[in-house]
Amino acid sequence: MPAHLYLPVYLLIVSSMCFVTSVRYFSSSGFSFQQKNTSFIVPLIISLIFVFWLGDRPVSGIYFGDTSSYAHSYENDLLGGGKFGLNIEWFWNLIGILCKKVGFSVHVYFIIIEAIYILSVLWAVRLFVPSNPMLGMLFVFSSLMFFAFGTNGLRNGMACHLTLLSLAFFLDEKKLPAAILALLAFGTHRSVFLPIMGVLAARYFLRDFKLSLILWVVCIPVSLIAGGFFSNVFASLGFDDRMTNYLLNHNNDHFSHTGFRWDLLLYSIPPVLLGWYVLIKLQIKDDWFRILCITYCLCNAFWILVIRVTFTNRFAYLSWFLYPIIFAYALINIPIWQDQDKKIGIILFAYVFFTVFMNVFIW
Repeated sequence: MPAHLYLPVYLLIVSSMCFVTSVRYFSSSGFSFQQKNTSFIVPLIISLIFVFWLGDRPVSGIYFGDTSSYAHSYENDLLGGGKFGLNIEWFWNLIGILCKKVGFSVHVYFIIIEAIYILSVLWAVRLFVPSNPMLGMLFVFSSLMFFAFGTNGLRNGMACHLTLLSLAFFLDEKKLPAAILALLAFGTHRSVFLPIMGVLAARYFLRDFKLSLILWVVCIPVSLIAGGFFSNVFASLGFDDRMTNYLLNHNNDHFSHTGFRWDLLLYSIPPVLLGWYVLIKLQIKDDWFRILCITYCLCNAFWILVIRVTFTNRFAYLSWFLYPIIFAYALINIPIWQDQDKKIGIILFAYVFFTVFMNVFIW
């Protein structure tokens, strides 16, 4: 398939699935969000189709951003030494080195990366919403950044989804696999140190969602007043290997222009509002949801402080990868409204409509 058709076809497939599901929830009598729908086969098949289809995409920097850079590094053995170290993305490099030694083509290499990216989030969804993994994956597939981080920001996307799976195991009291996955995620992209620390803070230290909400709100005026200061301080730490370039360089990418991104801040608000409504207004007690919301607020607050950097989506994604899980978890697991079936239909439709609108008319 030509490169320029991938995004339109993907949006058509996902929006069609979401539309059918939304109508089903909104209008079908006797269909309840609490009804058990434990079938894992359908979301697994759809996920595998996306793995091979997206993984076999053309190597195009015009339509798939960093895909061409990753392909160049792979084909020219620019994969690093595969050594272990806190300052080296050793797991990412190791995957490339092993694939290269076996003799895999660049497309097989991308299929393997896509498999880790998609199947790790599928596994996480199954742990977070075991009663309806298909609906959970629809929120994932229709999220604003899923396609972009599966074809462009590969390393960041893969690391965040490994972190999400680690979080699911951590909340399920399976500490060893959680720690191993967190280590692999950190070895893929060091920036996930932020959500990993956010999870630990939410679990052991900052246990009150109100405090994280206050912190999130305070960071907005602070960033407006002194955002440039925080961006420069963070860049000077050398925490992420690309931050300095993002601060200094510009290109024609739709995320490369700097300034306080009110549009992206508005996009970040719904999970915060949902957390406020469920945890504060309704006073519903749910530890998993509380930790998800606190982690989101902490990571998103950090992004607000450095919102002016180029490619700001790379840092926003350190919180945004929790976006679909927060919605899916609340809507599927927590009884919030009496007519929750209809609310799910409306929210899912609005969710995918926004993604399509942003990709077709804005970007």
